[in-house]
Amino acid sequence: MGYKLLIVEDENVIRRGLVCSVDWHAMDCIEILEAADGEEAVCAIREKHPDIVVMDINIPIKNGLQVLEDTREFVYSAIILSGYADFAYAQHAMKAGAIRYLLKPVDFDELREAVKIAKEALSHDRAYNEVLKARAELINIPVLVDDREMRKKSVATELVLRYIREHFNTKITLYMIAEELHYSETFLIRQFKRDMNMGFNEYLSRYRIREAIEILRCGNKGMEEIATDCGFTSSQYFYKVFVKYIGCSPSEYIRLLKEQRIK
Repeated sequence: MGYKLLIVEDENVIRRGLVCSVDWHAMDCIEILEAADGEEAVCAIREKHPDIVVMDINIPIKNGLQVLEDTREFVYSAIILSGYADFAYAQHAMKAGAIRYLLKPVDFDELREAVKIAKEALSHDRAYNEVLKARAELINIPVLVDDREMRKKSVATELVLRYIREHFNTKITLYMIAEELHYSETFLIRQFKRDMNMGFNEYLSRYRIREAIEILRCGNKGMEEIATDCGFTSSQYFYKVFVKYIGCSPSEYIRLLKEQRIK
């Protein structure tokens, strides 16, 4: 995979030295961007989306910490450079999201090692963001419906949703619900699809995974127990469905959550 690198340094000689003195291509950095002040850096991050940012903390207009604060919504790994061996500066940089704080003049071996760590951190952050994105999609499925939304849906669909909320941890089929509610299965299939923009089985799987995530976040149950509590026939099937909707295994999801909390 190729990475896009942004170097932010107001002193032209130093900036060009950073660009030219390291074999960036050997480190999979295929595009090198430059910025001479904090304002240029913010624009470059917002418009060019670099993967790694190597930035002097004392740059004009906006300093390095302000740049980090102003671009929090973007996923990149930041390496801060400074001429000051000041612990408070380093602490502020780390709190703002930097992964390394290097002293100037820069030791290029240290810089290469920092970039290696930056790439690893970036891979982790991307994986975590993919998990969050998948989880957000699950959370945004309509589960509790307010009165206005209820009026938009058919009575039949609302009854099915209520049945799922009350029985998701047991074996459920639309045929069983149709029998229970005295509707034809064909009618319920059509109504549910029309009202929810997804089939019954997909909705049920998403609902169960959503519930499983809440249990996983508490961290006090094993996979077999979670699978049973959420209506899955086996832990293997739970694993398969979880990977399908979240993009990683339940254990990987827990690891990502723990690492993010530590960070």
